[in-house]
Amino acid sequence: MKSFVYRAERAFDPAKLEDFLGAIVNIYGPRMLRYKGVLHMKGTERKVIFQGVHQLMGSDLGPQWADGEKRLSKMVFIGIDLPQDIFLQGLEQCLVP
Repeated sequence: MKSFVYRAERAFDPAKLEDFLGAIVNIYGPRMLRYKGVLHMKGTERKVIFQGVHQLMGSDLGPQWADGEKRLSKMVFIGIDLPQDIFLQGLEQCLVP
């Protein structure tokens, strides 16, 4: 079992991220013990709270970003033999240019 963290300063494209996360959960879900994060998504002024266990994944709108607060995304993945490089490269492809 191991964990890794993904951080990004650019916003996520919601449709791309949903497609990517759906695909990795479908493939690696049984080995994904826990995953969670706070996301900066294009099109909303609020934080998106993301979490999951195995194939169960969900998200909710959190509080608004505070004035002057740096908008960052941070995700933590905990699992068994997860291909960290595939996850990180895939997440990079979901960011708004």
